[in-house]
Amino acid sequence: MTEIHVLAIDDEKICVEDLKEAINWEGLGIGPKAVAGAYSVRQAQNYVKDNPVHIIICDVEMPGKNGLDFIEWITEWARFTSEPMECIMLTCHPEYEFVRRGLQLGCLDYVLKPMNPEEMEQVLAKAVSRIREREKKEQRTARVESTEVCPGIVYGKIIPYIEANLTKSISVEMIADYVSLNPQYMMRMFKKETGESILVYVTNRRMEMAKEMLLKTDWPIERITEQVGYFSTAHFGKLFKKLEGISPGQYRKEHR
Repeated sequence: MTEIHVLAIDDEKICVEDLKEAINWEGLGIGPKAVAGAYSVRQAQNYVKDNPVHIIICDVEMPGKNGLDFIEWITEWARFTSEPMECIMLTCHPEYEFVRRGLQLGCLDYVLKPMNPEEMEQVLAKAVSRIREREKKEQRTARVESTEVCPGIVYGKIIPYIEANLTKSISVEMIADYVSLNPQYMMRMFKKETGESILVYVTNRRMEMAKEMLLKTDWPIERITEQVGYFSTAHFGKLFKKLEGISPGQYRKEHR
């Protein structure tokens, strides 16, 4: 079984330390040394890029970029670049919009501050259970890596499936399940056959769709964001500007 790693994110270091000490990690099958802390969104992003993480416990109210900004980023990152992660929100104020957005992004649950250790352990137990179930499923569906599997499957099955689901919240796990392949093997095979990762392919195709909508419709940016499979207009805008050098609004103004 995979060793489960946890990352707790809170701008108050004492809250991270309390979390580490208050939870019966061993009772959940998690070693105490497998629980790390980060104290800002940027620090958390850098940690995830370099370390295995399976469960995220994230404070929502933080200065600068808040916890939901990070959860949005990690959701997109985990869909196409690594193992799926279970996200748990920590919040002082269970405001409807915060909670709703977090759940839309795929968060498992939320826990109110000050944290009740028993409540947190119950949510963590659900996260561990989901991780183990995925692990069993992958073992059942894993296929032997052989050249017999490769010819035609990327262009014959994977790409058509992606194209048909670009407007939805697809993931590597969903694509792999559709073609009955191990997710990690499928990602390697896709990059070998196309020269780019699934994340890059999906992002580029979504941006192509977005550019066409910007030029051919009068839809507001919010509607275009939804039509190309993103939850947040801000996140979509940042991705668009990173690839095109200008905002969606500027692109529409300059190219029409």
